[in-house]
Amino acid sequence: MDEITVETLAQVLQEPKMALLTKVLRTLGHDRCGAILADTLQCEANGGMQTKDGTRRRTPGGVFFQLVKERATRQERRRLFPPPTARDKQVQTQGQPQVQAPVLTWDAVLPILQTLATAPAGEARTMKVTLIGRPGKVEVRGQAVVFRMQGKAPASLPRGLPPLPSTPPLTWTVMVALRQWNRVKDSLAANQEDQLIIEGYPLMQGSQHVLLAQSCTSVALQRAQKQAQQQQAEPTP
Repeated sequence: MDEITVETLAQVLQEPKMALLTKVLRTLGHDRCGAILADTLQCEANGGMQTKDGTRRRTPGGVFFQLVKERATRQERRRLFPPPTARDKQVQTQGQPQVQAPVLTWDAVLPILQTLATAPAGEARTMKVTLIGRPGKVEVRGQAVVFRMQGKAPASLPRGLPPLPSTPPLTWTVMVALRQWNRVKDSLAANQEDQLIIEGYPLMQGSQHVLLAQSCTSVALQRAQKQAQQQQAEPTP
């Protein structure tokens, strides 16, 4: 995968805290963030991580931030997760309790969409989807391979969004260039715990959701690459 960006972290982790992700990337650097991201994905594949009180499963972003706290130095932790000041605590305890806005429901979404349709849409300068998991049956066709991957609903969503619908997650028809596929197929075959990390351009082909892969790697290959870079950076005795 290309050099990690804040946008990549936010999309892979389904994490809305862009400002904190930016601070983490600037503080820890691309290599350390890449290693933590790989371990986060492996943790999610193994069943995830519970919150400290054990009442629920952490979101992927929550797992990532917890690993950051564990692996950052003391100075880095204070910079990224500063303790609340006395003023912050005072503000939290003063004033009238805030009235929460009503939760958005899907019934309320339809009229909103109808209203928005009357105005021009904004411009998305970058559009991509990230899929992480293992492929189904793989078909080789010329210079490309084609397989399907069914999505998985997230453990939770940010507060304020409507609840997840009961409909099944989307199934994607994924197309990967043969040269990219050849780099990962042996790792997937040798390690049943390994997972693909695919970023690509999404589109509709008839009623099918299609993803044209722009990059294709795996969790194991990404971890091995980071370990090799760390070994090269270590001074020789």
